[in-house]
Amino acid sequence: MSGNFVKAGKHVVLLGCLFAAVQGVQARSTSFNEDTAIVRGLLNEEAGNYARALPIFLRLYDRTGKMEYLIHAAELSMGLKGAQKRLVTRLKTWLRRHPQASPTRQKAVRLLVVLYARSGALEKAYRTAKRWLSKSTDPKDLILAATLDVDLKHYKEAVNLLESAYGKTLDEKTLLQIATLEDHYLHNPEAAITLLESHLRMHPQSDPMVYERLIGLYARQKRFDKVLDLYRKMYEIYPSEALKEKIVKLALYRRDFGALTKFLERHPGNERLLYALYKEQKRYDRAIALAKRLYAKTHQPRWLAEEAILLYEEAKAEKKITPEVLQKFRALFDRALKEGADDSLYLNYYGYTLIDHGLDIDRGIALVRRALKQQPKNPYYLDSLAWGLYKKGECAQAKKVMEEVVAAGEIKEPEIAMHRKKIESCAEHGKK
Repeated sequence: MSGNFVKAGKHVVLLGCLFAAVQGVQARSTSFNEDTAIVRGLLNEEAGNYARALPIFLRLYDRTGKMEYLIHAAELSMGLKGAQKRLVTRLKTWLRRHPQASPTRQKAVRLLVVLYARSGALEKAYRTAKRWLSKSTDPKDLILAATLDVDLKHYKEAVNLLESAYGKTLDEKTLLQIATLEDHYLHNPEAAITLLESHLRMHPQSDPMVYERLIGLYARQKRFDKVLDLYRKMYEIYPSEALKEKIVKLALYRRDFGALTKFLERHPGNERLLYALYKEQKRYDRAIALAKRLYAKTHQPRWLAEEAILLYEEAKAEKKITPEVLQKFRALFDRALKEGADDSLYLNYYGYTLIDHGLDIDRGIALVRRALKQQPKNPYYLDSLAWGLYKKGECAQAKKVMEEVVAAGEIKEPEIAMHRKKIESCAEHGKK
């Protein structure tokens, strides 16, 4: 049984030997039986009776001198208040008798450090860690020593130890601990940023927590360009709707329309926003193509009206408003209205264009009046109506409507100012 204890090192495996141990007990008559003691210790441990299990494993160590029993007892003592002192004496004695380096000795040192710390003897724990752990090549030893440095507020020393451990393992938990110490305790956020940036350059598949930590540091410094760039990189690896929403909101806030457009082109799903971005950037060809796709997908007449507006605006920008363009413009808008488009924005746009180009002034005025039923005080719609009345030669009525536009304070735009000037001249002189 004792051999199985050493080999397995796990409770589940050890309990598998109980029946064999119990059978062995029947055939022995010595006052101390190792297998019997193991069975009793493990049964108490499995039942949660650590206070009873601990002395059993201490006795096993005292009677056999086997280090695995002492190590097990030390681990049990961690959850028992005041039990650590008994283990400290035995561990120190064992370490004095076994000065040669070995994995078992190193584990004993770690346990001694933890026992000191658990019993409140932080200075002893610190001295032991400095002597035996700080120069170790094992990251676990370095991290344990660093933990004591943090407890004693030796933050710079803790960072040095954690950096040594991180250099050996590239462990991201250790990386985040260093970043926290540099930022919160050493007040050196730039060091934390440099470290995290370097890690992510070399390891873009890092845990999202690494990205979030660096994003938080950037955001605190209001380096939103860096935040946005990091969100986009993070999304490429860990795509989610929540992350996409953050990217969109931040890009819109920064008016980084070009970058946001590229992002949405690579990651479909927000076609209406992409359409708005195309319009904002006057990328008419792409906006028209998308409006066509959206109409084919939704059969909503608004997309016919949008296509008509884009067609006209593109021709206007290129100074190529030809009869063919106007014919196609009218065909698209007529179809949109026939299929139910009734938004005041579209009614006014179509109406004003019919008026301004003299295509059908009466129909244009009728469309503008329909728009005004929805928004009676809209100064842009009123300007369209005034311009239509002027085109018909009804200058006095046009001036009266234009006065409503002026009252609204919307005469700063050159086109409206031009309309006002011509309408007032017409009203005064009786001719256009």
